[in-house]
Amino acid sequence: MAWKNMSTIAPRYAEADNVADVFKPALPLSTRITVAGAGAFGGWTALNLLRLGYKVTLFDPWGAGNSLSSSGGETRLMRSVYGNNSFYTKLANDSYDMWLETEAWEGRKLLQTTGNLWMVGENDNEMRSAVAQMDGLNLPYKIFKASEVPDRFSYINCSDLSHLILEEKAGVLKARESCQAVLEKFVSEGGQYVAEALKPGVVKNGKIGTCETSSGDRHETDIYLFAVGPWLKSLFPEVLGQNLAVTRQEVHYFGLPAAKASFFEANLPSWIDMSHDGGFYGIPGGFQRGFKVASDKRGREIDPTTQSRMPEQPEVERARDYVHHRFPGLGSLPLAESRVCQYTNTPDGSFILDTHPEASNVWLLGGGSGHGFKHGPGLGKMAASIIVGQQGLPTLLSLSRFKSSGLIV
Repeated sequence: MAWKNMSTIAPRYAEADNVADVFKPALPLSTRITVAGAGAFGGWTALNLLRLGYKVTLFDPWGAGNSLSSSGGETRLMRSVYGNNSFYTKLANDSYDMWLETEAWEGRKLLQTTGNLWMVGENDNEMRSAVAQMDGLNLPYKIFKASEVPDRFSYINCSDLSHLILEEKAGVLKARESCQAVLEKFVSEGGQYVAEALKPGVVKNGKIGTCETSSGDRHETDIYLFAVGPWLKSLFPEVLGQNLAVTRQEVHYFGLPAAKASFFEANLPSWIDMSHDGGFYGIPGGFQRGFKVASDKRGREIDPTTQSRMPEQPEVERARDYVHHRFPGLGSLPLAESRVCQYTNTPDGSFILDTHPEASNVWLLGGGSGHGFKHGPGLGKMAASIIVGQQGLPTLLSLSRFKSSGLIV
């Protein structure tokens, strides 16, 4: 395969090689830490902080995996391919192994290893880089020419594709159940959970002393971590306003014909098609939800608290048109259900983990940019280690990168 030695274009996500690490002061175990947000980022970080021996309180007004959050919904893709970006490829691969460990202590299936099928157009240089990354980490994969696909993929229209790449160490995560499992583990190991929102207080003398809960009570701790997904921008507009965009995203589940449902579940992996109209991805009927189709194209900016969660007909038809194009044998599928959520996007697609520039005891964690969920275990472990001073902060995740690069939304 000639791809392994070809040069690449700039990656979609900022590269992490040769970055400077900044170490924060080490925190004594007597430090009290509060985490706001029990989603994929906040829940895992809270659990790892607790396991390091700190007293941790976790706030979330609606609960882990709730329908308003970006970590809600039934399923998420689990894959490691990130073009030539070694940081995210390794982080996702490490997280995959941690998800399997989570299943072991949870005692229930959270990760379905279906593989992930990449549909590659003629000029997809990023996938050439991905092959090199998979080789470097010894990740298993198979490559098929679009003109020579095996029978199990014969129902895919490959007329505008060059290759299909089957990433074998990949699959589907149960999103809502996973968030709930992490919260339950956090509480069972001694963490305190409070079902309220937390609003940051006033910065004074370089710190935030007390915060206000949604019930009007005051909450005071030593270190605050805000990992509140799409609400991060509205809580800290002066810091993040130019570097976060919260966009409306729709996910659609189409009903498969009874005669084909079992075939698709048994033969079609999860899939990502970045060659068509901004990109689509999907899950073929996993967990009895129907044929899941979602667009990766960024929608309009919204307020996550007030936005309507009803699907819009043009988006439904756009998804249906894509299914007709890529899977023509399915015919006209009925819409079984839809979900409306949001992406919290940074300009470069990388996450944010850093202290508030005016409050040294306040950490900000977010910017999932539509690909964050799968990284929860690995990112939570890394974030906890960075916060307590055991590991340096990569520039890739820091707020300083926006100033140095001039990136704005």
